[in-house]
Amino acid sequence: MAKILNQGGVIWLTGLAGSGKSYIAQALYEKLRENFNYIIHLDGDAFRELLGHFGYEKQERIKVSLKKAQFAHFLSSQGMIVIVSAISMFKECYEYNRKNLKNFFEIYIQCDFEELLKRDKKGLYSGALNAKIQNVVGVDIKYDEPKPDLIINNTHFGMLDEKIQIIIKALEKN
Repeated sequence: MAKILNQGGVIWLTGLAGSGKSYIAQALYEKLRENFNYIIHLDGDAFRELLGHFGYEKQERIKVSLKKAQFAHFLSSQGMIVIVSAISMFKECYEYNRKNLKNFFEIYIQCDFEELLKRDKKGLYSGALNAKIQNVVGVDIKYDEPKPDLIINNTHFGMLDEKIQIIIKALEKN
């Protein structure tokens, strides 16, 4: 089994809002939980809610991402498997994670923008496109395309079990 699963590490799912990061991360957590007790899922929205005082401008988003990374490092250094699902699609975040997180594995949850617009439950994209909302990554905040260890195309929601198996096989291989 992969070092990340045996000695602790960080599995970081990144992607735009609505791409399915949290959905896939939760399913991955449930699957890994069958064999590992020392695992945690840090969801970006829940983590932001805990911190409470950060804005949504690019620099504030980067600060929140770095806080998540520091917390993930703290937990993984104690042997935990940490699954993080967060937008965090900025060069500063990618570089920090690669440099500072042991047993780090990044997964890019890709989704076509047209599909993101269909999934726009919170009205983020429609609000940003109509200039009613600001600081939406992918609309008025440019994001940096990641160079991940694995890309999962989640434009079509189906086949969750297959996507989880692809992730697990990639983790075992690395």
